Amino acid sequence: MKRVFYCLFLLALIVGFSACEEDEVAKKLTVSITVKYPDGFEKTVAEGILVEASGVNSSAKESAMTNASGVATLELQAGQYNFTCKTESDEFAFNGLLENAGVTADAKFDIKLQAVCLEGGLVFKEIYYTGCKTPGNKPYFADQFHEIYNNSDEVIYLDGLCLGVMQQSSSKKNVWVDDNGQILPRLPLQFYVWYIPGSGKEHPLQPRTSCIIAQDGIDHHSDPEGNPNSSVNLSNADWETYCGDINKGKDADAAGVPNLSMMFTTITTMKDWLHSVFGAGVIMFRLPEGTDPKQWAADPGNLATKPSSTNKTKYLMVPKEYVVDAVEVVSVEEEKQYKRLPQELDAGKVWCDGTYISKSIRRKVKQIIDGKVIYQDTNNSSDDFLSNLDPTPGVHPTSVEK
Repeated sequence: MKRVFYCLFLLALIVGFSACEEDEVAKKLTVSITVKYPDGFEKTVAEGILVEASGVNSSAKESAMTNASGVATLELQAGQYNFTCKTESDEFAFNGLLENAGVTADAKFDIKLQAVCLEGGLVFKEIYYTGCKTPGNKPYFADQFHEIYNNSDEVIYLDGLCLGVMQQSSSKKNVWVDDNGQILPRLPLQFYVWYIPGSGKEHPLQPRTSCIIAQDGIDHHSDPEGNPNSSVNLSNADWETYCGDINKGKDADAAGVPNLSMMFTTITTMKDWLHSVFGAGVIMFRLPEGTDPKQWAADPGNLATKPSSTNKTKYLMVPKEYVVDAVEVVSVEEEKQYKRLPQELDAGKVWCDGTYISKSIRRKVKQIIDGKVIYQDTNNSSDDFLSNLDPTPGVHPTSVEK
């Protein structure tokens, strides 16, 4: 009898231990994602689209394809997730994004795709922002540049085109949001904001060609005021961001390179116009035809202070419908990659693997027709850009890139 009781006791221990082991294995929850095309498109069912889930506070990653009903089913552990999806037709790129979705039980979510026309226009071809180190191991960023490309088959006039970097750092949670956490429809710009002067048709940019906007328009490698460790020659840049007298003459005016016009500033002590070496959201935009940029920027209705802050600095607020192109350049650390741009402007993000490393980001080549490059532009920087490249101002690849 004692032997029977002993066996039953042992069996109970085994069963109990097994139950504990099962409890320790996190339960998988069923999450259904219904993907929908935007209103007005012929297709209504988003079939055969890959939906990817990534943990906000974990390394969890899962993916599934949408079925004939446009539904993707994923098995996930409880937690916070970002869901992304994308597809492309001959005329449009579609991006979908659902951020910070809490999964605590079986759940169903909808994602409505945002459509971006694939017809050509002005795009950022390359952004060199990381800077480099001097022979004395000091930081050097005066060789930064932004290269703008005419990705279309038509001449585009640059007169009045504006350029600026966003106020919010990617390393901090975006405060420029509404009560529902959605990014505001006006984008805050800081430091110096620029525009290309002209009466309307003074500065044509030919199809499949680019223009270079330099921080300082010199050969940074050989100029005595430059840095021999820099590989960037900007002496032939089309424009430079000369700050003039506003910063008490701290900025040098490069001979032979025209200056952009300043339309707004939040600071007068910066020596140069800086695209943060840690990454900054950057936009080019156009104001309504006939609008004087300086007058528009002086209008109090186009300015705002930072939400939930006692700081009285007013930032220039640009309606998102004015944006021509935008790139979500973020910090290298994953935990410091908060989005500042709405997904219809950029559904992704891009970065280089450090600061002062002499590397840039550049768009991928989608096609080459009659020797002319067509760069990829789906409004998703995660897909559209290559990173950690040697800067190549004015140079275009000769082969298609994936």
